[in-house]
Amino acid sequence: MLGCRPVEEDTVFDIEFAEYEIAGRFCQIQMRATRREGCESFTVDWGDGTVQEWSAYELWHNYSKAGRYTVRLGKNVKWWRLYECCTLTPDNRILISRPAIYPKCWSDWLESCQGTYCGWNNSDHGGVQGHVIPWGRSISSTFCCYQFCFDITGGFPPWTPAITDATGTFDRCVGLSGRVPRWGRNITKLAQCYRDCPGARGRFLPWPERCTDFAMCFTNATGMHGNIPAWPECAESLDSAFEGCTGATGMIPKWPEAVKSVNYCYKGCTGLTGAWTDDPALLMPEEKLRNSPTSDYYRCYDVVTGCADAVRSLFWDKNWGGTIPRPE
Repeated sequence: MLGCRPVEEDTVFDIEFAEYEIAGRFCQIQMRATRREGCESFTVDWGDGTVQEWSAYELWHNYSKAGRYTVRLGKNVKWWRLYECCTLTPDNRILISRPAIYPKCWSDWLESCQGTYCGWNNSDHGGVQGHVIPWGRSISSTFCCYQFCFDITGGFPPWTPAITDATGTFDRCVGLSGRVPRWGRNITKLAQCYRDCPGARGRFLPWPERCTDFAMCFTNATGMHGNIPAWPECAESLDSAFEGCTGATGMIPKWPEAVKSVNYCYKGCTGLTGAWTDDPALLMPEEKLRNSPTSDYYRCYDVVTGCADAVRSLFWDKNWGGTIPRPE
């Protein structure tokens, strides 16, 4: 239980350099970070005997020996992300490097891990390795934290009540596998959260009641199954939310009152059997259809393309699968 564990003061990860990454004298890691309000600086222990106080937005450090180092970012860090890593070659060329990173702990003072490890991958050596660690107590944004981290393994950690933005958190994390946890009750954005995560398993769980953005949340999450949960009335963007979810079954739920965009929402959901109504006037609300098809207010193209005939026949054109009738 989160409430039972001790408070974690520092954010900690290991970084490991191969011999070739140090061959030209050093390898430089670069980060971006911000301070918590009221703090003049924060501490970074680079794990090689160097401990520094930083107040700048950009920070860096040179490693001159191969090996594994434990990096600690102090409690005054509000947000940070890995920005770049450069290797100097023996002939003085600069190459982009992605040494192996092993996340170990989030500080309970950290407020955001937006993009922290995003894109840190390397098919030959390096990238983010190991399991996804539990979120810190104060983290409110996990926006794209592990996006494109192809090498991480293990399951999905529980969402905490502090998290409000989970956009793209595990987008294309193809190595993760396990049952998805219940949503945090205060999450308002879930776009791309489990997109292209075939290892995400379990039933579709009830949505957070204040969430508005679901675009591509479960796109191609083929390990998920069960009935589509009811949408919160405040939901606005449903684009591709379940596209490619062949394990989705049962009935399409009622559109939420606030909806603005449902493009491809159930595209390719071959297991769906119907909708909450067979009344076209309810499936395609007149007050929304009066807007131009090019309007940003309401878009609903190819909503059920690729679904079974029983579902597609409920809409104006079963071959097309949209909700806006095409001009004759």
